[in-house]
Parts: sequence; structure tokens; C-alpha cells
Amino acid sequence: MGFTSETATEAGRISKRGKAKHSSELRAKLSELTDELIDTIDIESLSQSERIALLRILTSYTIPKVKHEQVDENYPQQFEVHIIR
Repeated sequence: MGFTSETATEAGRISKRGKAKHSSELRAKLSELTDELIDTIDIESLSQSERIALLRILTSYTIPKVKHEQVDENYPQQFEVHIIR
């Protein structure tokens, strides 16, 4: 029996595996390390292409991803335009 999206979601809900014990501590340390590394980068010495690459990397972590909207199939695709004078 294979997994479908419904059975996989249900299996994830009833998982016996507990939460990670050190995840919040690890995230905090990684965040501190990242802040220190970013502070040590001399942005003025970077070339234009290196600046663009850095900007691309940083924006992927700072700007939220756009989610695709689902189109309602029952929504009418045709409409009438009435001009009122």
C-alpha cells in the first residue's frame, strides 16, 4: 500500500517521534554565528557580481516565498460589462 497525500498527512500526525531536544538551542547558535559572519564581511571590497550573489542568497532567507493561489473551478469565467451613462 503506497502513500497518498492524505495517508501521509495522517501518518505524520500520529508519529511517535518526539520533538528535537536541541533544535531551539542549535537555531540560536546558528543565528548568532550567521550574524557574526555577516558583520565581518567587507561589502565594499566585493565586486558587483559578488554583491548580487550575496543579495540573492540573503533575500531567499529574508523575503517570504509567494504561494500560488488556487483557482476556484466554480467561479464564472465569463462576465458582462454594463456601461452606465
